[in-house]
Amino acid sequence: MGKELTLDLVQSQMRPNQRLTISDDTVSEIQKLAKNPDYGEEFLDCYLDHLNVFKENPNRSHTQYLNAIKFFSLVEAGNSLTDAYIKLFPERYESRKQNYDWKERKKEIMRGEASRFNNSMLVNEIRKVAAIPIQLIHRHLLHEAILDQADLMTNSKSDMVRQKAGACLIEHLKPTEDQVLQVKVEDGTTSIIDQLRQAAESLASAEHSRVSAGVPLKEIAESKIIEAEAVTDDD
Repeated sequence: MGKELTLDLVQSQMRPNQRLTISDDTVSEIQKLAKNPDYGEEFLDCYLDHLNVFKENPNRSHTQYLNAIKFFSLVEAGNSLTDAYIKLFPERYESRKQNYDWKERKKEIMRGEASRFNNSMLVNEIRKVAAIPIQLIHRHLLHEAILDQADLMTNSKSDMVRQKAGACLIEHLKPTEDQVLQVKVEDGTTSIIDQLRQAAESLASAEHSRVSAGVPLKEIAESKIIEAEAVTDDD
């Protein structure tokens, strides 16, 4: 588990009035859930990573938030919506079965309730947070990784390492088909970010292709990627 759960840690991410709703017993319950194979070892991280959902919805109780996290975790672990709901509320399942003939006492009787719970506000908010691209959450680490790959591509003594670093940069710096990065620059010139991206792609492509063709690294390093004109104060 990536984080150690403590009462202070949980309360530090809540509003003052929300801190009163949890105790050491609450923390112990969450720790037990983290050891439950139904929820998986990632449950603790999931609980902590989405605490902001609870913080931003002060009209919802911690129990409601915890149930939403349980349900989300069970579904993410591969359970159907109905199975996840029954595992979350086994007492409701037992109660509902009393109103049906024994031949009809199947899990399908919980399908409607499971669907409604799946569409509840807290579950949807948790799902939204979970859908945030990992690049945005850990963009500082992504930046460091890109710099490391660029250094390997330029300075490694191994042709294979340079080729792999170049290929890695091509893969991760190319724009996606359905997303366009729009950056406005005050002077109206071409986006600086776009220039840097194109330069990095060109450098990576050149390194990858030319090394494979046997072109000396010195010649590649001296290649011009961006043509630019010098601007003096007299202009």
